[in-house]
Amino acid sequence: MRRPLPHPILLPALAVLIVSCAHRGHPAGGGGGSLLIAEDGRTAFQIVLADDASPSTRYAAAELQALLRRISGAMLPIVSDRTPMGAHEIVLGDSAHLVQLGQEIDFDRLGGEGYVIRTVGGSLVIAGGSMRGNLYGVYGLLEDHLGCRWFTPQVSRIPRRQRLAIGPLDQTRIPDLEYREPYVTECLDGDWCARNRMNSSKASLTAKHGGKVTYFGFVHTFGSLVPPDRYFDEHPEYFSQINGRRIRHRTQLCCTNEQVIRIVTEAVRQRMTEHPDATVYSVSQNDGGNPCQCAVCSELVEAEGTNAAPVLHLVNRVAEALADRFGDKAIDTLAYGWSRKPPLTMRPHRNVIVRLCSIECCFAHPLETCDHPQNRGFVRDLKGWSQLSNRLWVWNYNTSFRHYLLPFPNQRVRDDNIRFFVSNGVRGVFEQDCYNTTGGELSSLGGYVTAKHLWNPAYGEDRAIDEFLQAVYEDAAPFVRQYVDMLHDRVEQANIHVTIRAGLQSEHLDGPLLKRAVTLFDRAEAATRDRPEVLERVRVARASVDYALFERARLGLSGAPTIDHDRFRIVPDAILARRFEPFFAAIKASGMTRLIEWMQADFVAYRGILRPLATGGELKPLEPVTANAAVNGLDYEYYEGRWKRLPDFDTESPAAAGVVMDFDLSPRARDDAFAFRYTGTLRVARAGIYTFYLKSDDGSRLAIGRTEVVRHDGINDMTEKIGHVALKAGDHPITVTFFEADGREGLEIRYAGPGIPRQRIPTSALYRRRINK
Repeated sequence: MRRPLPHPILLPALAVLIVSCAHRGHPAGGGGGSLLIAEDGRTAFQIVLADDASPSTRYAAAELQALLRRISGAMLPIVSDRTPMGAHEIVLGDSAHLVQLGQEIDFDRLGGEGYVIRTVGGSLVIAGGSMRGNLYGVYGLLEDHLGCRWFTPQVSRIPRRQRLAIGPLDQTRIPDLEYREPYVTECLDGDWCARNRMNSSKASLTAKHGGKVTYFGFVHTFGSLVPPDRYFDEHPEYFSQINGRRIRHRTQLCCTNEQVIRIVTEAVRQRMTEHPDATVYSVSQNDGGNPCQCAVCSELVEAEGTNAAPVLHLVNRVAEALADRFGDKAIDTLAYGWSRKPPLTMRPHRNVIVRLCSIECCFAHPLETCDHPQNRGFVRDLKGWSQLSNRLWVWNYNTSFRHYLLPFPNQRVRDDNIRFFVSNGVRGVFEQDCYNTTGGELSSLGGYVTAKHLWNPAYGEDRAIDEFLQAVYEDAAPFVRQYVDMLHDRVEQANIHVTIRAGLQSEHLDGPLLKRAVTLFDRAEAATRDRPEVLERVRVARASVDYALFERARLGLSGAPTIDHDRFRIVPDAILARRFEPFFAAIKASGMTRLIEWMQADFVAYRGILRPLATGGELKPLEPVTANAAVNGLDYEYYEGRWKRLPDFDTESPAAAGVVMDFDLSPRARDDAFAFRYTGTLRVARAGIYTFYLKSDDGSRLAIGRTEVVRHDGINDMTEKIGHVALKAGDHPITVTFFEADGREGLEIRYAGPGIPRQRIPTSALYRRRINK
């Protein structure tokens, strides 16, 4: 009998169980106890499923039929279980024919995603949970026993066999992890996810794939559950108290406030009622700091030894209030940053998922064995939460979010980390990678390696890497593998730590390593020159090396152009000159839209920024101006407002104006939503090419006269951009504009020139003066 199955997300986690043995039934015509499915394009088999089979089971039958035909050339008909039983069948799912075969399947134990593959007499049984189990069973047969692989949505391996036989099987598989998500743009395709047995919440998985883990409110939901714009004016006590004052911006909730608990509970109840298809509902802290310091929250923090205690107090109350009516739903919260440490005595409610985040860690070495202090702390916290929670999930990270193209050596650690999670009772893993653009550094490789181990932690890193490289890069695979190994060997041998905020100054990158990478990719391209589609994939993979070369040259770290101040000439590095056009061609081919997580890339402007590094040539020097009433300092105008990019200051009204000695942010009246425009003149003693280094959080721009030298616009971390300008000796108008959205703020300006090493612009070189035009 068919039984309704609970969602797999609500079942206890079970270790993957694999049992294979010869069944006692008689062989079915293949010789040696095997089943001969097809030979020379002919078959005696049919695929059988119940008339009321689930959408994913019907799709599984169609996939099995289509892929077996691609493998063998034979078309297996799909028939109803109401038809008479044949001598040779593939029985898919719970059906009348399964009963006639006398097979007892423990569907409750299999849950929604587990399955059995079993040879019975002259037939093959694939039976699992009606949600996704039957579909996963089909893909398990095709991948684990017939050699199929789906490396990317475009690249797969479907073996061709004139004679297709399957040996005796009796295999049961139940996934270790109830939630498996490689959050990589290239891996969000629904077919790719289903074929690799991922139930990713962000992927385009539909009913035919058996659905997916579905969130309502994925993360950082305090602000939407209790919006400050709605409640703060009348009830500031609902929000964080910091240093004795309730704050509206960059705030959290006062999680022990009874009215807050009531409001959040009712908001989640409404979400569960209006969005019943979701399986997980987030009640989680806002991004950023400022947990509440009120007396009640502080007392709970002191008693439990962690800022997570008030959050867990709120989440437990919500889960408890909704458990009777919505017992099949889960409440998700974060153990993140200030809330990462587990409490001493509190335990999450049975319907609460704690999602532990590793954001501070080094990702170049396995989390469990790395000696980085943050890794040691994370391991301690994970083991602590695993003792308290029956629903522990992990949010892990796999890229530099400041530089999506930064060579990031963590392909080797993905399997180690997933095994570490599973061995400590983690039941769900979200692996955040380059998720909002295609074309990230080896993104497809990382997504594949991650998926293989989320489904089967014992899969093996070398197996996953090698089979991917061979399929995707073909004859170039050995050279790409050497590059991957070189990058990883360096961080392992020198014990170099790499975090998600790594930049181009990171110790794991240097000029000699990148030059070796250039040689390897030259050989990779040569090996695939007669295969245009493969060559393009090699060039896309190479883009991260080119990016590192150009960005390090901009920072003056390696490969920087030679500057001839007397002739106002920039002589480019030979490699950069050669790689400029191929780099941007690869960017275009990859479809990349972002170089950093939080901002769309303007590749036209970026091309203009890099061009001097690649083309060099002479710069036309700017003429100095004459001025009067010279006084050291700068004039500034201060503005208030919310922007995501630099505003047109000529259309804005300043809130204040004054004088500073350099590019100083201290005259601001608040820490968020403000801007400055600084104007003055820069005195240079010698003619030559001047390099300006503009570092800011958030956006900034530097101009000499009417010439824009550096633009670092948009929402940024404290990152640096560089520009060159040729100046004749004398005084030159300088304008710097800056805006701050929220979070941390900063503005630093340095320069270098003839006889001037890189340094802050001294106040003695900055003047307030009226220009005689």
